[in-house]
Amino acid sequence: MAEINEDFFKKYYPRRSKDSYKNLNGKVFIVAGSKDMPGAAVLAARAAYATGAGFVTVATVSDIRPALINAVPEALILDIKSKGGYLGVEALSQIKNYLAKNPQDVILTGCGLSKGALITEELLKSSALPSVIDADSLNFTACRGVSIVKGVPCVLTPHIGEIKRLLGDIPFDAENAALKIAELSGGVCLLKGPNTQICFDGKKNINSSGNEGLAKAGSGDVLAGIIAAVWAKLIKARAGINPSESGFLAASLGVYLHGYCADLAAEKISKESITASLLIETLPYALKKLLG
Repeated sequence: MAEINEDFFKKYYPRRSKDSYKNLNGKVFIVAGSKDMPGAAVLAARAAYATGAGFVTVATVSDIRPALINAVPEALILDIKSKGGYLGVEALSQIKNYLAKNPQDVILTGCGLSKGALITEELLKSSALPSVIDADSLNFTACRGVSIVKGVPCVLTPHIGEIKRLLGDIPFDAENAALKIAELSGGVCLLKGPNTQICFDGKKNINSSGNEGLAKAGSGDVLAGIIAAVWAKLIKARAGINPSESGFLAASLGVYLHGYCADLAAEKISKESITASLLIETLPYALKKLLG
């Protein structure tokens, strides 16, 4: 078991080379948002860019295109016509065609998808890309059984309630639950909470950053965007490394950075007032302090 601390972060975080360009910093493809939760897609995309991704594309319903353009003008948008403001099965062909023409490094799915999460299984299996599975896509996975992600390099990011659903009939054990989900999925399980656990292949890392100010809506969308960006950067920086191994490292680095932002914010304002948007605004300063 390893502690994720400042030394760990500085040692493993993928830094830009002086001759860096966009493609070398990773492409993140985010499937997120619905008419009910447009902000989730915005937060995930902003977080991914602030963490250093070279390209961020958001596949989402047409309803939230204006919000994305206003909040994240850097983002590419795959505008999907939908019935009722949720992604449906008809979105899959558009996404598949886009990915065939525009290769990506990492997929993030689930943030604010609501009913649109029904496309999760087919999306993961058809792309076979390293995938961060969050929020509504996690709940879909729980309904279908965690084995549906087997064979896909993945990072699952449940909180306590979500991991209990993922476990199904298996009794919840706080010490071993994330290890069990990692075993069943064949991927990485990040169990959010105080001293967040990141588990993969029998190994466990424990995070040392963060505070209770993170317990607020949108915080998980920011974390998912951070992890996706770090993973994409690692894939580019460490060509040939096992994608699940790099996912374990990306989740460990991402959760530390996310918590570090909350700790920096708490030095200036009340923990009660920390918001997801503030975490993103703090990211550039966090990276400056950590990396110089």
